[in-house]
Amino acid sequence: MDYCKLGLRIKEIRKKRRMSQQTLSYEIDYSIPHISHVENGTTKLSVDFLVKTANALQVTTDQLLCDSLDNSEMIFQGEIMESLKDCSNTELKIINRLIKDVKVNLRENI
Repeated sequence: MDYCKLGLRIKEIRKKRRMSQQTLSYEIDYSIPHISHVENGTTKLSVDFLVKTANALQVTTDQLLCDSLDNSEMIFQGEIMESLKDCSNTELKIINRLIKDVKVNLRENI
């Protein structure tokens, strides 16, 4: 398990929801310093913390853990689709070309 990536994912989703550590602390009944340590990857978290955090952030535990899961393609595909929602037609064309180029490069070099 990569606790740094998990912590970063929690932090990113929390900020996307415009939620402070203090608000999250109230909702999950854990201290602000504990939340900070989890987000920085300096402490391991309990299942209780994970479930309460997922509920407070309105996501699944899979969405929080996807960087450590072997079968998380659907989560990453969903995140990509979410990122594209507000793109213009021109932006979508450029991003599509970039994706194709990156995919070819990855397959040639990995």
